[in-house]
Formats: sequence, structure tokens, C-alpha cells
Amino acid sequence: MARAAGDASSLDRAVFFLHLGRARERLHAGRLDEARRELELARLARPDDADLLSLLSVVEFRRGDYHEAGRVTRTLLERNPDSAILHSNLGLIQFKAGVLWEAERELSRAIALKPGHARSHLYLGLLHRLRGDLAAALEHLRLAGAKSAVAEIEKRLRESTPKATLAAVPAPEPAPDAAPSLPSQRDAEHRPLFRVNDDGTLEVASSGLVYVRKGSVVWYSGRMRFAEEPGFAGTRLERLLRAEGPGELLLCDPDRRAVARDTGGQPLWLEGSRLLALSAALRFRLEPIQDFRTRRRVDILKVHGRGGAVFSVAGPLEAHDVSPEFPLSVSSRDLVAWTGDLLPSVVEDRFLDEIMMPDTANATKLRFEGDGVVLTEAPGRKL
Repeated sequence: MARAAGDASSLDRAVFFLHLGRARERLHAGRLDEARRELELARLARPDDADLLSLLSVVEFRRGDYHEAGRVTRTLLERNPDSAILHSNLGLIQFKAGVLWEAERELSRAIALKPGHARSHLYLGLLHRLRGDLAAALEHLRLAGAKSAVAEIEKRLRESTPKATLAAVPAPEPAPDAAPSLPSQRDAEHRPLFRVNDDGTLEVASSGLVYVRKGSVVWYSGRMRFAEEPGFAGTRLERLLRAEGPGELLLCDPDRRAVARDTGGQPLWLEGSRLLALSAALRFRLEPIQDFRTRRRVDILKVHGRGGAVFSVAGPLEAHDVSPEFPLSVSSRDLVAWTGDLLPSVVEDRFLDEIMMPDTANATKLRFEGDGVVLTEAPGRKL
């Protein structure tokens, strides 16, 4: 028996709300996989329904599928670009996914649209704390009313502020014909922070604070203290330690050589596992690249300001010019650093596993688009 179009529409609407209601019930009960199945059934009737997509984003977020949650939220944002809530939701999703540059952008947009949005301030504060920018973190956490987090950061700032020192007493002039004094640790203040030796080792002359890789110190002199950097915990950068106090160090990465680069005031992105040393004069933040297909991530450190960074390589460096007409695809195994206005992304293409070298097939493949320069280590060509 044939049905009228109006009857079909009424039936579809009833089926849609039935599955949507069941999805909400499963979500509240914590049965996330069942909630997702109910939403997929509801999408058969209304694939573009805003309420359905909003609920689907929450379900995928709770399931830990940040890629899908982000994709759904972006679809909603295309229809409602001025929604502070949606920008905040996307910022939270990307924060949890580790894509901090996009999280910062979306949370900032949410605050621009709704300045008093407490949740956006909260996660932007947590983001700055993760990067080590405690002053910015404190500002946003105060606006969020996060009292315990504010107290923690205020304590860290007090502990990191050096106590006032007594005025130095001028040294007496040496007597005529006096023997010249031996070099002192204070001479380190007048030497370059980093100096790469011909054998590939690295000399560091620090006047107070520098970052060095754990396990690379051959010797050090002076009253230096080594401590972990909380912002690097759980990443491939957690081996980069704070070396506090004036002194000198010799660093060596066996079978590799040190390569120093000065930022020249321009932002520089570094692949975290290769970092050997970093100037404390630089400001930095983590901007990992996430591979949602394999649940792997490439830990990238963005540094800006004026100062030096040192990484270690086993083979020659290659510089690749990237332009809009000539994007670059490369294995994360060979990535060293990049500069310029480039957008990196994970390439999800199984065909690349067949055409790329066997020793890079299991590594994350990255694609760079925009204008800039990418530095890679030439594979299989040892020095």
C-alpha cells in the first residue's frame, strides 16, 4: 500500500526524534558507543540537523575521537560563525587533541565574541601554563575564577623570582706589575652562549639559565642545578632540562653533530626529539602535530624572540623551499625544523607507505603548505 509524502515525512520525523532521544539517554548513562550508533540511525533521516551534530560532537569528544569531534564542530561553525560557544567547544577539542595553535585561535575568538566566557578563559589559561607562559596563564585563570590554579601559578612565580642581591663592592685596582688573574666563571657572560666545535660537540657558556638535553652532558663547571621543565612533561621534549646557575658545559650526542641556529627574531619551529640546547632568552610553546589515524603525535616546539637553538643530526641538512605552487611532503623521521608562514598537516595516504623508503614507512608523513623553508636530515647519507 502506497503512503502519501506527508505520511513519510511524519514517520521520518518520529524515527529521528526516537533515535535522538535514545542517544541522549545513552550519553547520560555513559554508554558512548551505543549513543553513537543511535545518532548514526538518526542521521539517516536528518543528516544535517544542528541538534544531532551538536550531540554527535559531544559523543565523539567523550569517546576521545577529537578528529571527528572537531570536524563536526567546524560544520556547525560554518553555519554559525559568530557563536562563541562553538568556537570555545572547538578550542577545547583541539586543546585535548594537542593542537595548541588552533586551540588558542578558537578560544581567543570565543573571548572576542563573549569577553566574559569563563570556560574559554580557563582553557586558554591552561594552554599558556602548558607552554610555560605563566604571566599570560595567570591573567586568564583569574578571569575564569580558577582559584586553585591561580594560587599554584602565583606560588611558582614567587619561587622563580630571584631575591634581591647586595650591591657589588668595586674590586680594588691591581697593584703595578701584579700577575694577571686566572679566567673566572664570570667570563662566561662575555662569550657566545653556544659554540660548535670541529668534532661536532657543543660548548655552552651560560650566565644563568639554559636548556640542555638530559644525558648529553660530558662535563660541566660552576654551581649549576638541573631540573625538569613542567611544560615538557609527557612529550618528546621532556628530556630537555633547565640548567640553572652560571657555568660552562660540554654537550655531545654520540654519532651525531651539533648544529646551531640563531632565530634572528623570526619564529622557528623545531622537531622536539632533535633539540640539544635552547637559549632561555627565547619564548617557546608546544605545537604538536597530531596523527589521529594512528594516534601518534610529532612534538614540535615553536620558539620566538632573539636567541639560539641547537639540534643534533647524523647526516647533512637539506633546505626545501616551500611555496603555494610547490608544497612539500616529508617523513617526520627526517624533519628537523622550519621557518616562514607554513601550515603542517598529517598526510593520511596509504599509497605513500608504498612509495616512500622502507625505513620511513611507519613514520608519520607530513605535508607543508604556504611560504617558507623546511630543514630535513638527508636519510641514509651519514657524515
